[in-house]
Amino acid sequence: MLGSSLFIISSSILVTIMSIVNLLGLVMSGYMEMSGNNKQYAKFFDANASNISKNDEEHKLPSRNGMLVFYTPAFIVGLVAFTVFPHHDTRFVMVIYVLTIHFLKRILEVLFVHKFSGSMMLNAAITIGLSYALSTATMIYDQYLSQESPEPSIDLKYVGLGIFLIGITGNFYHHYILSNLRKKGDKEYKIPKGGLFDLVICAHYFFEIVEFIGVSCISQTISSFCITLGTILLLLGRSHATRKWYVMKFGGKFHKDIKAVIPYIF
Repeated sequence: MLGSSLFIISSSILVTIMSIVNLLGLVMSGYMEMSGNNKQYAKFFDANASNISKNDEEHKLPSRNGMLVFYTPAFIVGLVAFTVFPHHDTRFVMVIYVLTIHFLKRILEVLFVHKFSGSMMLNAAITIGLSYALSTATMIYDQYLSQESPEPSIDLKYVGLGIFLIGITGNFYHHYILSNLRKKGDKEYKIPKGGLFDLVICAHYFFEIVEFIGVSCISQTISSFCITLGTILLLLGRSHATRKWYVMKFGGKFHKDIKAVIPYIF
């Protein structure tokens, strides 16, 4: 029922393969985060890790620069899509807009909102940046191909737009809360308070999940469904690791009832 009434089946074998590859890659990343093999950035960056060689030390990036490497390639993919593909279909235009706006927002937050204190490995930044760009390109190209296919019997694009707007607004609000935890020159992590942080430690991830659910509803393609599912599993793993990190760092100061990312559940 899901395949026949909600999501357009891709006519491209390449897109189908890339969707599966993206899903498996995100699932594996989520599993690694859950099991403690975390990507080396933000609070999980360990400059003294045994797998970081002297040569690797020469390939570290300040966190701000690394985050720009995360998001800029996918943003460029969105910009290129505006010029390369003809815009005849409302759903297709909406998908390009929301994906491009998502990554533009992240770049602007990196430049003007977030406060950074650490470093990350160049290879981690490049890997994540390429993953975002590949996922974005796959969704946009699949949407382009779907313009010639029959519309889904249940049209979710405007519902999806509403969900996306809730997600991107909530995500920005909680990023703003995080940025205000540190005063100028302060490099210490603190337990976030306010908004949904009173219920979950990764409120910004919760709203990012909402964003991608919105994108998936707008798109209604198998590729967007796979990438959204994979993103959810990745963020579940990362948030689980984040909560564990806060418990270890703050001990009894961290309220045990605060969940990882889904209020009252996980």
